[in-house]
Amino acid sequence: MYWIVLIVGAVLALAYVVVKIRHNQLTTADAVFWFLFALALIVMAVFPQIVYACSAALGFESPSNFVFLCMLAIVIFRQLTVSVELARQRNKISQLTQVIALSRVTDGTEEKLDR
Repeated sequence: MYWIVLIVGAVLALAYVVVKIRHNQLTTADAVFWFLFALALIVMAVFPQIVYACSAALGFESPSNFVFLCMLAIVIFRQLTVSVELARQRNKISQLTQVIALSRVTDGTEEKLDR
């Protein structure tokens, strides 16, 4: 029965990604990740024998536990990569702010930045 939930969840995720792409709120790399994530959900829903075989091989009592663990691991990994990218962006913003501040001080145009 949870296979239906997987398909519905995947379709909703794809629809949400398409909306975000249309509004230019999602980068191509992020869109590719979410499309692949939804595709994985659909594959698991359409071919449940793959999930049954993997869950039996790894010793899971229920295939749904295997699916939820896999999805949780993927989302946690994605969150880690997003956190790393955010840290890089913060560092880059800090450096650019310092460069702008120093260039304005050396030019003699010490004006306040709008926030």
